[in-house]
Amino acid sequence: MSNEQQLQEQLHQASIATANILRQTAISPETRQLSQLTLPEVDGLIEQVAQAVPAGNVPGLILSGLARLPGRRPPLKSIKRDIKLLFTGVEKTIDAAVYAGAFAGPAAVIWGYQNILRLAGKDPDQAFPDGTWQFYVEYALREDTARHTNETHGFDTTLQRHNITLHPVDRLTSWVMAAIQILHQYHHLLQNEWRERRYLALLAQIPTDPQQQRKFHRLFTTWVKQRPYHRSTDALPNETYSQYRQRLFEAFLAEHTTTLTPAERQQWQAQCEAEEAQDLANYQEQLSILSYLDPDKYGETRIPLPLSQLHIGIVHQGVYYRLPICTPGTNTPPPITAIRQQVATILYQKTTATSAPLTPLAQLQRQTLNNLIPALDPSTQQALEQLRHCPIIINNDPRPHDLPLAQLRRAERGVGDHALTIFNTTKTFAFDQSHIYFDGAWGAALAEIMTGEALSWAVYLNTQSPPTMLSTPITPLTFSFSTTHQTKIKNSPQATPEANAESPAIDIASILRLRTYFKQRSDLLNLTVNDILLLYRAIHARTYQPHPDHLQTLTQLAQIPTSATAAATTLTHLQQSNTLSPAILIPVDASRNHPRARLYPLVFEVPINELDFINLHQRALHTAQAYHQADGDRTEVFNQFNEAQKSYLATLASFGTVLTEAKKIALTGESASSGAIKLLAHMPLPLQKLLNDVPDRFELLNDMLKGREVFSNVGAVAPTSSLTRFITAKDDNDKKRLAWGVITNAKKEMIITLRDFRPYVKALYDIDQHTLAQQITQHYLDTYVDGLNQFILELQRITKLSRDTQLF
Repeated sequence: MSNEQQLQEQLHQASIATANILRQTAISPETRQLSQLTLPEVDGLIEQVAQAVPAGNVPGLILSGLARLPGRRPPLKSIKRDIKLLFTGVEKTIDAAVYAGAFAGPAAVIWGYQNILRLAGKDPDQAFPDGTWQFYVEYALREDTARHTNETHGFDTTLQRHNITLHPVDRLTSWVMAAIQILHQYHHLLQNEWRERRYLALLAQIPTDPQQQRKFHRLFTTWVKQRPYHRSTDALPNETYSQYRQRLFEAFLAEHTTTLTPAERQQWQAQCEAEEAQDLANYQEQLSILSYLDPDKYGETRIPLPLSQLHIGIVHQGVYYRLPICTPGTNTPPPITAIRQQVATILYQKTTATSAPLTPLAQLQRQTLNNLIPALDPSTQQALEQLRHCPIIINNDPRPHDLPLAQLRRAERGVGDHALTIFNTTKTFAFDQSHIYFDGAWGAALAEIMTGEALSWAVYLNTQSPPTMLSTPITPLTFSFSTTHQTKIKNSPQATPEANAESPAIDIASILRLRTYFKQRSDLLNLTVNDILLLYRAIHARTYQPHPDHLQTLTQLAQIPTSATAAATTLTHLQQSNTLSPAILIPVDASRNHPRARLYPLVFEVPINELDFINLHQRALHTAQAYHQADGDRTEVFNQFNEAQKSYLATLASFGTVLTEAKKIALTGESASSGAIKLLAHMPLPLQKLLNDVPDRFELLNDMLKGREVFSNVGAVAPTSSLTRFITAKDDNDKKRLAWGVITNAKKEMIITLRDFRPYVKALYDIDQHTLAQQITQHYLDTYVDGLNQFILELQRITKLSRDTQLF
């Protein structure tokens, strides 16, 4: 029996034992009175809980406790206690090898707990008032790898366009002031985000006329295309950005709601006011970055901080400094003159201050910090506590602009307790964001907003007299680690190592032309750009061939005793990497309908074999070539192509429809409509099964368990946007192997990034083969991009040929 089989057998036996104990409580008369489930449903849930969370007698004890609680909603304190008990129970029930190799982690625990709630007659939705995603990220997106990064170029590009050369003090001061202003406006910024989504979503529900409904339903997309990310020349004197944006949104609403009747307007406004009173404050508290993260063994706790205690962190020449965001004794921002003097002092004061780098702490698993930091010397503990009061850290030490974004962020960035780190490359600024506080869309938006704020301050500072220093120095934060502590840090569990790659070479124009050809052929051929990227990802996964040079290097390393195991592991992985179709997790923005839900992760495993996509493509391509090359009467050859084309395009159309319907389900969290099921009746069975596998009630955590890759596309940015690159976050589950990030910038360039967490990466890093690991990842991405471009050209050829051919 192999090691993996042994692990699975241990897990199976632990699940059986857990189920037997849980069943005793679940079928007791006291518990049965509380649950509306049938006995078969109870038995099914018991088996699911036991398989997901093999925690001995703990699930039974939790169920017994829940059964004694009144009402349908257990207190949040009880929920967090129960979650920790489940983690502890799993660790005690199965050994470390099983825990590391087979247990699915936080998603399994929270998913199992939801089912225990059902057994106890409690409402899982009410148990997670901030939404399941918010609860999940605080347990499963804690590590350094669970941060996504956006990059903007607008600050330096605009200054260069206007021939403005800033003094180094003013360059940094601009960003410090932008950070201060953002923190002071943050609750108002979140208010704008909530109102823009819910006001327009509620508006679309008001009219009974279908044409009016469609018009109002499109308004959010219209607003997204024109909403401002910085103050323009029409801003009022002393108007903050958040006030400016609110004023423009109210004008937008006034312009587009003139057709409402008085009764409709009253109904809409009443609904908006009722939802705002019930939900807005909770949303602002949920996503506020005016806090820090306190780690324990299993999760993070957000600790709120009052505005008057907040600071901006600055890293200069590897040393950390803090600047308060309020004038002492008040909640008002300090004057820019004071900030400018402090920044000048930090940059030019004579100091011999040195500090141990914090990067090794940032790379540790978060649970390690809980035990490590109390053992440090008191002065270092105090400095780390002071750093916690900096929700934004600005690293002023220039980073090379040509680094991949995933490498650019790997500089001094605190220890992971804060929300945002900003890196300076002298050409761009990169925004490294904790997924606990930011989803992709909001993170990208805030990067744009801060860039605009910093630029406004830069224009102002350029008109001022040269900066001056304070008469007294600014004391830095100092961190020191003894040799014993350094050894302990080095030997502590690390976040999953990664290799990374980037490519700007996807031919987005060619993809858009293909979509035009699709529309000319049939309205049913409605694949989005992202649908096409996902489809080819599945094809690429099945057809990828490693680079011969890499195989040769690995074969040579396999002959050396010190590198033999790592090389053999990597060879095996690369040679077997095309045997499985990946289960791809797609983050779907849920914030328009449910702002506090944030997003829904939707998992797709493209049935590449069942639908025979690769053979359908090749057959259509070969018959098209045969038709072009044939002489004389080509009727029979054309008929062969015609049949191949119809079959292939019909399958593509069906695939696009399934993706569209599944995303609709994910957006609402509701069951698939009967209309959607009927729509799929004519489709190939694998595609019908694909949609049927989307649960009746959207199971966020179930999909988190299944996904093996993350594919996050933030889409095409607005024409005025200065966003350039984007990398997505990866949750802490080691089952997630690849994280793909996609953005299309204002120049219509599609930039794709790949973070590679496959086991071979750590194996190669352990033998100091970092360069080889990076090369393998870059080759994997390059073959995807090159193959996609070729695939699109071939699909254009297939689609254009004989356009009068009917799909069905």
